[in-house]
Amino acid sequence: MTGKGHRLTGLGAAFIAAAIAKIAGLDVFLQTVSALVAAASTSLPDWLEIPYYRKGVRTGSLIKHRTYTHWPWFWVGLIYWAFSIKGPEGAAMIGAATGALTHILADAPNPIGIPWIHPRQRIRFGKKGWWRSGRYETVLVSLFTVFGVSIWVQVNPDNVFAQGLTQLTQESVKQINVVLQPLVQNFITHLSSYVNF
Repeated sequence: MTGKGHRLTGLGAAFIAAAIAKIAGLDVFLQTVSALVAAASTSLPDWLEIPYYRKGVRTGSLIKHRTYTHWPWFWVGLIYWAFSIKGPEGAAMIGAATGALTHILADAPNPIGIPWIHPRQRIRFGKKGWWRSGRYETVLVSLFTVFGVSIWVQVNPDNVFAQGLTQLTQESVKQINVVLQPLVQNFITHLSSYVNF
């Protein structure tokens, strides 16, 4: 994923971090802190590599790209540790780790892969990865956002905003069904006219 794509996943990361902070027992203010840190941390694994540039182009880094800073188990451990630390530090840890995990998951389909098991051994999906950086970014950003909002709504059923989102979603699904049902029936009728039973 490109830098822009990683930054755009910040919305989904923010909702996920707020949900995790709520589960950790943090108050609304600290949930917000966690969300803001997550939104700002979606490029954290690349920053921590300490990159160096020549004429505005990244030419390398002190830590090899997609190794230690992209090892998901470090970030999962940080969230686990944050559950024992109440206060702004725990909220910041949850946010930073959630943002970093969002970054890592968005990088996973890339041909370079990420270090799923060992920090220095990258593993990719398939023979050549699923796609190159920059492809399907809109889809991934949308999926992270929908997933993040869904998780947040699930852990905040009493929140007025969450209730409004739930009601809006239910009404939207009803409207989509009203529009799609006749179209699907017409399509099936059309297809069945070509099939002899």
